[in-house]
Amino acid sequence: MQMTPNSALVTDACVAALFVAPPARQDSNLRVRSHVRGHTIFVALLVLLGGCNSDLPAAVCQAGSDAAHKGDYEQAISIISGCLAAPGLRKDDRADALEVRAWSYSNSAQHALAVDDQEAAYKLRPPSEYRQFINYASYLRRVGRIQDSLNSVLAAEAMEHGKVSMMTQYNKGWSLLELGRHQEAVEAFTKGIPVQPDYAFAYWRRGLAYEGLGEKIKAQADFERSARLLIEKNNVAAAGELLPAMREKLRQYDLRHLSL
Repeated sequence: MQMTPNSALVTDACVAALFVAPPARQDSNLRVRSHVRGHTIFVALLVLLGGCNSDLPAAVCQAGSDAAHKGDYEQAISIISGCLAAPGLRKDDRADALEVRAWSYSNSAQHALAVDDQEAAYKLRPPSEYRQFINYASYLRRVGRIQDSLNSVLAAEAMEHGKVSMMTQYNKGWSLLELGRHQEAVEAFTKGIPVQPDYAFAYWRRGLAYEGLGEKIKAQADFERSARLLIEKNNVAAAGELLPAMREKLRQYDLRHLSL
C-alpha cells in the first residue's frame, strides 16, 4: 500500500514544537522521520491548531507509511494513529492513512481493526484500484466474512478486463475454497498457475480443493509440488503459520521425505 510519494516539508517553527521529546536534529527543511514515536507525533499534531504548515499532518502520515513499508507495523500504527487524530487532515490523505493502517493492522494479526479501517477509508473515498479490492478481500476472509471476501475479489477481477493474474486467481480460489466450492476453487487456482508457476501456495490450496473433491491423487501431487518449490527456493519460512498443516499433509500422504 502506498501513500503520496513525496512527503511534505516541515517549517522551522513546527519542527521546534514537533521534537520537544525526544530531542532531534532541526534543519530548516527537515522531513518528518519514521522513527518518531507515536506520542510525540500526537503532541506535534496538536500544534497544528496554532497555525503550523497545513501540510504537516500529511507528512506525519507519510512517516507512518514509510514505517509500514519497512515492516515496522507497530510503529506505523502508532504514528498513523497520531496523524489521524489531527484536525484538518485532507480527506484523501486521511483515506490513504487509514488504508496503510489497515495493512499494518492486518500484518499484526489485528484483522477486525484492518476491516474497520479499510471500510472507513471507503466511506471517505470509494475504492477505485485493484489492490484495494484484493487487500480488503484478504482482511474480510480473516474475520470470516467469506462471501464478502469473494465479492471483493470479483470486483478486482472485473478491473482486469480479461487479463489473468495470480494475485486475483489465488485470492478467488482461496475464498471459494473457504466457501466449500471446491471445483470452482480448483478452476481459479489452475487459471492462475500458468502466470506464476513457481508460486508454492497456489498448489497447496489447490491440493486442499482437490482433497475436498475426493481426488486424493491430484491432492497428493499438489502437496508434493508445493513442498518441493519451498525447499528448492530455500523459502520454507514463507509458509509461516501454514507450516504445521503442510507438514501434517506430507505425513498423511506419505511424503515424509520432503522435510519442511
